[in-house]
Amino acid sequence: MERCDRSDCGVGTIDEHGFCGVCALRPLRRFGPPTSIPAPEPPQLPGPVGESTAAVVVPEEAGQLPGGVAVATAVEEAGRSPGDDPAVGAPEEAEQVPTAPWWGLDLVDTECARPAPDAPGADRPDRDATPGTEEHDPCPNPTCGAAGRGDEDPGGRHQGQDPGHCTVCRAPSDPASGPHGRTLADRYVVKRMLGAGAFGKAYLCHDHNLNTDVVLKVLQESVARTAREERNALVGLRHDSIVRILSYEPQGPYLVLEHIPGTRFAARHGDSLELLLAHGLRILQALDYLHARQLLHCDVKPSNIIRFTEKGDTAAHDRVRLIDFGAVRSMKDTHPLVAFTATYAPPERHPGTGEPDPEHDRPTAGLDLYCLGSTLQEVCRSHLRAGPQDIPVDSLNRLLRRATRVDAPERRFTSARQFAEQLSGVIRQVVAAAPRSRRCARVSVQFGSMTEPLHGGLGAARPLRHWVDARITPDGACRLGAPFAPPTRLEIMAALPPPPPDPYHRRTGDRARLALDACHDALRRGETTEAERLLSDAALPEWDWPHHWYAGLVALAHDRPRAAADHFENVRDLLPGELVPLLALGLCAERDDRLAAARTYYEAVVHTAPALGAASFGLARVLLREGHRADAVATAERLAQEFRFERTAGIAAVRLRVALTTTKAPLELGPGDVESADSALEDLVIGHNERLGVRAEIAFAQYAVSGRPQGLSEAVRDLAPYAEDRHDHRDLVDLANRLRPPIRWPWSRLAPRRRRTT
Repeated sequence: MERCDRSDCGVGTIDEHGFCGVCALRPLRRFGPPTSIPAPEPPQLPGPVGESTAAVVVPEEAGQLPGGVAVATAVEEAGRSPGDDPAVGAPEEAEQVPTAPWWGLDLVDTECARPAPDAPGADRPDRDATPGTEEHDPCPNPTCGAAGRGDEDPGGRHQGQDPGHCTVCRAPSDPASGPHGRTLADRYVVKRMLGAGAFGKAYLCHDHNLNTDVVLKVLQESVARTAREERNALVGLRHDSIVRILSYEPQGPYLVLEHIPGTRFAARHGDSLELLLAHGLRILQALDYLHARQLLHCDVKPSNIIRFTEKGDTAAHDRVRLIDFGAVRSMKDTHPLVAFTATYAPPERHPGTGEPDPEHDRPTAGLDLYCLGSTLQEVCRSHLRAGPQDIPVDSLNRLLRRATRVDAPERRFTSARQFAEQLSGVIRQVVAAAPRSRRCARVSVQFGSMTEPLHGGLGAARPLRHWVDARITPDGACRLGAPFAPPTRLEIMAALPPPPPDPYHRRTGDRARLALDACHDALRRGETTEAERLLSDAALPEWDWPHHWYAGLVALAHDRPRAAADHFENVRDLLPGELVPLLALGLCAERDDRLAAARTYYEAVVHTAPALGAASFGLARVLLREGHRADAVATAERLAQEFRFERTAGIAAVRLRVALTTTKAPLELGPGDVESADSALEDLVIGHNERLGVRAEIAFAQYAVSGRPQGLSEAVRDLAPYAEDRHDHRDLVDLANRLRPPIRWPWSRLAPRRRRTT
């Protein structure tokens, strides 16, 4: 039987009808063995890209095709590529292959609003609708080849001269002055110039053989070899987010690419953050597809990503495609990095230490991921200004910092899927925030399912020990202990899940894995010293997230919540899309009595994944301690709608209505709260002894409001038969008797008789 993969379950099995026997829901993923799509052989590049070791730094503007680019319009499966299949570039052990990390795309609405037919610019051609088309137009003078207009050269050598001219040779830079109407290769009629790059120029042409518009990339003779490599790289690629080659003309040489009007990847007015991140996720899909075929793009940047509108029968959608493969190279190439854009690539040397960056000596997939991280930093810049209290934006900042680490290259992402898993998690946090408030249940690849609710006693009736230990003050008042408390250290150790083997994480070997499992078992037994020894035996890199996770648990077991929080913050730096580290930070803050911080962490988890019950219980506890009784009750009632927590959260909602605890804000408890709790208790389906325990707490609240102990005395007497031993039974009966008001017999009202005197 298959196990349920929902984060709020993880323990049930799927029946023959496709539903979980515990949570009664369908699983998140489609069960059954995935259909493996074999990856084609990597294109045979004719040797290393550029035999010279001198680096060619492509200017930031190079390769920009602002007026439109060649892109593919169809793939074998819409929205899916062979790179999506776990069999492509997957780990050796099939059971460790995670579900596809692109799930964040399902959370984002990419539908475009269609402009009204009479709206300004509704039917303009792409060139008019594309802002900034001319700023990268090349000089039409064949002996010059420079790009840029005079008015885009402030402070340059031609400052003060007339705009609209080349900044170098002063030839008119109007794109219309290009080879308009010229026929190339006897079939492509040039309509206008689109842009220029380091290796040639691009023109929008009309193919009169096919009667359609195409993009013709005219390459310089000096880079004919590069053209062949780009052609060889593109000819075998079929992916919805990658440009597709249509033809190759040796005379020129020319690359013929399919044309779809679009603009460079940039934020537009009104763009939501999740839409921009979804575009980044689609580029990660394309990079994963490339890397599985042992290819590196090497020049990912906004100008090499085209953004366009894909029109369907019923709606139009915002899409992106990866273009310009002039710098493509094989992963087998052992030569240093040759072509790149300095603005988006990692620096060749660390600015502080002078150490060379490994991606320049022997590029890996990390180079493309770094460039994409830099691209997203630029595109999402306006959204990254929120403070640390905005958890989704803080998570995005951490994600992009990891992708573009300069001081510690080993901490960057090592695969597109690893990057995508965390980016999808960040998208989930973004769409869960107001005003979108879209929730998503997802099993964590790094942490698996969390089965314990960690309610800290809130989701059950008071233990009988509370009533046995109750005391009567000299003034006759009954005093009870706190109704609940933050989870104990052992409860936390038992509840927080041990990270399963991570398919994205290759640093944890079998020996380290065994040591970590033994460390977690020791923590659950309360053997903190042994756990520390086992963590040391695992010999993990001190900067890596598994080390920080277990070190945080050890610190928490030593009751050092501040030190534990520091370790969990380091986990968040490396896994910003995960919710379990946020939950751990909330538990640390609650145990450290930092209620505001605890509330921030708990709310972030609850708003993103309400079914993660430990966060909802924690939030309810903190809200009550802060004096927000109604909000605490509402939090528990929302959690009670989850099948798995229906009973425990229902009890918590009743108890929160009447709980009396020491708080930093005044709590007001009135008769209405008592009546509401009594009514809610009647609707709960719980055991008889639990019902008596909750009823006793309601009676205690009634006693606190009215001062009449009769109901409390009867409730305590009803609990006595459930005592574990005769001593507790005696104490409960004694408490009930002491709470019982003195009996006034009828004859006690008679006047005493006078004794006869003789």
